[in-house]
Amino acid sequence: MLFQVSSNSSAQKQEYPINIFLESTASSIVYGCPGISRSIPRIEANIQIRSSNGSPFLIRSVSIVLLTRQKVTVPTKFGSNDAFKEFKIFEDPLAFKPINGFSEKVLGLDLPILIPIPRDVISSGCSTTFGSITTHYLTVKVTTGESSTTEVSYMEMFPVVIKLYDTLPLYRQFNEPVVELRNSPDNQVIAEVTIPNSSIGPGDQLNLICKLMTNSSNNKVKKHLSLKQQTFQVKEYLECYDGGLPPVRENKIYSTTTHSNQELNTQGTTTTFTFPFPTDHDFLDIYRQEEPSINSQEVTYDYDTTIIEPTNVSNQKLMEKLVEGLPITHIQSFTTQGRFFSIKFEIIIKLKFSKSKDFDIKFPITICPFNRQSSEFLLQWIIHECEVAKARFGKQFIDQFFASRNYNDICSLMSRYKSPPIVYRYCKEDWIRLGYDGDSFGDSRSKNIVSFID
Repeated sequence: MLFQVSSNSSAQKQEYPINIFLESTASSIVYGCPGISRSIPRIEANIQIRSSNGSPFLIRSVSIVLLTRQKVTVPTKFGSNDAFKEFKIFEDPLAFKPINGFSEKVLGLDLPILIPIPRDVISSGCSTTFGSITTHYLTVKVTTGESSTTEVSYMEMFPVVIKLYDTLPLYRQFNEPVVELRNSPDNQVIAEVTIPNSSIGPGDQLNLICKLMTNSSNNKVKKHLSLKQQTFQVKEYLECYDGGLPPVRENKIYSTTTHSNQELNTQGTTTTFTFPFPTDHDFLDIYRQEEPSINSQEVTYDYDTTIIEPTNVSNQKLMEKLVEGLPITHIQSFTTQGRFFSIKFEIIIKLKFSKSKDFDIKFPITICPFNRQSSEFLLQWIIHECEVAKARFGKQFIDQFFASRNYNDICSLMSRYKSPPIVYRYCKEDWIRLGYDGDSFGDSRSKNIVSFID
């Protein structure tokens, strides 16, 4: 939808109806793999600005802003309230400006954009548990008019899906066992907790190994010291960074308790906890790599009677309509580090003893929106995208891009690859290039034949 941003009395007398849209492409406008610097994650698109009725208009400037919106739904006694914030990722206030003068009479404009995606970008997604949503928008503002007293601005917002690929469970750093050693408050017991995989996705197995032993370096260990109870929990936390929101909200995903009266020694006793992380949908199946099937050329005839299986529609769970800019694979909770809110996950081991003080052990864990099976497919695509970026930009550029920590420096590096704008001036040649009939040049009632081509 086109929004008129500003207008005044003189501008109302002279309207400049225009259309702003992105050129249609067969793929997403996000290229590369956000979160993987060597794939040169970026937004590439062609903004097309056209007269809505074939009449020329005076264009003064075009500005581009890439926004991040984060929203949290806070439950109250009388319903719920929505709190949200916007953050600017990228801004170019003069993406286009006429070379000569303050305005230029045109029929249209093609403006290529090339925006690098920063490393600290937040992944698009939502958490139904906490009612939190993160979306991104590409905002295009076109200012028209002959002077500042007659200018009118129009704005269009396009949702952009940005998904991060830096926490896939297949990465080596997440497959190296994480070990935590903790002594009890009275130094009687040593607990050794091991997590083989520190990143998991929906449907993956979360494994934890807990080994308990008496402290051999303590000469005053009590006799008949025994373990009474172990509790294994997985919790999800929403941390908010705004004064009007609760600092922390938590959700217990899983909890199990084992009771025992086992006496501990220096050799130790080991307990293994296994928990399949829940999945709310099967949309990750789109990444499943199935074996190609071989179709038989033989014609077969089935003379059996067709049987219609009964089903109860009321038992089927329907999904609500997604907000614009949300990918279907990111509609359940996953680890998110944002500026308005963050979502984190934690493993908690609660230990209770006889003749020793009880204590808890807490472990942070990364929850990825992609599981191990889908990551195998995505990893091949990520390697391909890195090769594509290397072939287009060159190894030297990639090394500079990877080494740059300042986002403005990255934007300067990327700007050399941006194509120049194409201006369709008010002349017969450009009139025909836009798809109008050459014999009806200047007639605002003329139809654009390009829009009728399927």
